[in-house]
Amino acid sequence: MDKNQKLNVLVVGDEWVNTKDLVAATKKMLTGYHYEIDSFDVIMDKPMSRDRSDDIGDDSVTEYCGHPRELIERIADVHVLIVHTAPVTRQVIAAGKNLAAIGCCRSDAVNININAATERGIYFFNAPGRSVEPVSDLTITFALMLGRNIIRADQYVKAGRWAADINREVPNWDEFVTFRGITFKNKKFGLVGLGKIGKRVAEKAAALGMQVLVYDPFAADALFEGYTRTASLPELFSASDIISIHVPPLAANKGLISTELLAMMKPTAYFINVARGEIIDEDALIDALQNKKIAGAALDVYYTEPLPQQSPLLKLDNVILTPHLAGQRKDLSEGSAELLQEMMQPFFQSGKLDTCFNARAIQQK
Repeated sequence: MDKNQKLNVLVVGDEWVNTKDLVAATKKMLTGYHYEIDSFDVIMDKPMSRDRSDDIGDDSVTEYCGHPRELIERIADVHVLIVHTAPVTRQVIAAGKNLAAIGCCRSDAVNININAATERGIYFFNAPGRSVEPVSDLTITFALMLGRNIIRADQYVKAGRWAADINREVPNWDEFVTFRGITFKNKKFGLVGLGKIGKRVAEKAAALGMQVLVYDPFAADALFEGYTRTASLPELFSASDIISIHVPPLAANKGLISTELLAMMKPTAYFINVARGEIIDEDALIDALQNKKIAGAALDVYYTEPLPQQSPLLKLDNVILTPHLAGQRKDLSEGSAELLQEMMQPFFQSGKLDTCFNARAIQQK
């Protein structure tokens, strides 16, 4: 970019990643430039719902907040667009006649039509790795809580049943012994996906002494060092004691974890999903849990979010449910803005495109 050129910048934040943090990071990124920043917030209504009723004219854009018209009204003279969950549709990109770069401080930037940006030669930057530590931490936490029956044991104590059972004339240990959990050393931890998050989960599971099995047909062989690469999903599902999903929310992955695969799990095995709800057959999982075909599950994501109150999952005692919080961290706003700044700064300060998501695709065009 030419530092002699004045840049018009549009920054769009929300309740999770504050506009002020994005603006501060953008100013650091554009040190030495003459620029003018316009900014506004979008309302985070249902950012993770995939069944929205409003038609924004671009089916490739999902998990967004706000409406494209809010961007279209402001983007005509914008050179640099910075967003978190705002929907950057094909129409938004077409209206941005002067757009040179788009930055989104998410790892899976499904609210951006990256193909449309690439067609226009607009460089796109994301924030890969933003959620690696919190998501991998929760995955391992889920495994420990499931394997040691932590939730049920907690409820047992809080309900007074422990005191009542032990203070009988003849103590009753019947419920107490049901909390006896597994030992994790040498158990088989099955991972579907060995991206940044999957790799970190593998490291943490291995540190607990677990044997890590991985299915990922797209990962380089070097990434599997120390782990067992499985040739198929059926092989992984039938062999694992704990299974965790870590694949991106691509259309090709919808329904990837099928009724047939879930039926291959051991009756003593546990299932964890912190990726996306549509990746699994939720009805098949509910059936497996209701009929004790598997030992239990922990879910942070669901096909419909928020989870409907009529969902059978809410009535089960062998599943842990959390409200799509895996990627949340106390410094989410500042950390996300700073990571995007790190990804975009080389381009603006030295013209380097090493951290640009679509640079190679643009060059091939």
